[in-house]
Parts: sequence; structure tokens; C-alpha cells
Amino acid sequence: MKDEIIVRKINSMERSIQKVYTVYDDNPNQLLDNIKQDSIVLNIHRACKAAIDLSIHIVAEYNLGVPQSYRDSFDILYERGIIDHSLKLKMKNIEEFRHVAVGDSRKLNLNALKRTIEQDLKDLSILGKQIIKTNA
Repeated sequence: MKDEIIVRKINSMERSIQKVYTVYDDNPNQLLDNIKQDSIVLNIHRACKAAIDLSIHIVAEYNLGVPQSYRDSFDILYERGIIDHSLKLKMKNIEEFRHVAVGDSRKLNLNALKRTIEQDLKDLSILGKQIIKTNA
């Protein structure tokens, strides 16, 4: 499954993740700056969107099933042994965060944003690695 689209989506995820880390700079006070916060949220959204596009592409390209939602695509990847159970749950959680963050920034919890940056973003990188490893 190392096709060009998979590689592009993984690279897109990684670029967005790096932009988040660059703006955040291991400093939670960066989240108090609205411009930096917007940049961080935008790049988290881009990384999540690339992960969703990646999962949908794999499911469609390799005829693995028909997801009823974005979140279902991660279930299918898990059921086919492409990602593990823990990662499936993490992807569903980060997708939910993306939905809330983009849907209404006024409801954005800065502690949740901080946790996403410091703990959850690495799971997007793990997604790419599991996909490449499983299908190398």
C-alpha cells in the first residue's frame, strides 16, 4: 500500500504536525495568543484531515468496505489489521477534537488543546508509521 497518495497524505500530516510544534514551542502560554492559537488549530485540523483522507483512501483503494462516517474508516482499518485497537480509539478521539475545534472555536478548551498538542499529535505520526509498516 505504499502508493503515492499514501505517501503524500503522510507527508502532509507530518508537515502540519511540525508546524504545530514550531508555533507551540513547548510553551503553553503560546495558546493565549489568538493568532498562534488559530495557527495551531488550523494545522491540527489539516493533520487530522490528512489522516481521515488517508484512511478513506486506503479503504476505497483496496476495497476494504464502505464506511458510513469518517470515524468508521478507522474501524475498518482496525478490522483489517492495518492499525491496532489503541490507535483506532485515539484516531476517533482526535477526529472528535478536530470537529469541535473547527466547529466552534468559542467552545475550545485550552486544556484539551494543550493535551492534543503534547500527547495526541504523536498518534497521527504513529498512524502513518503503522500504515507504512503494515503494508511495506
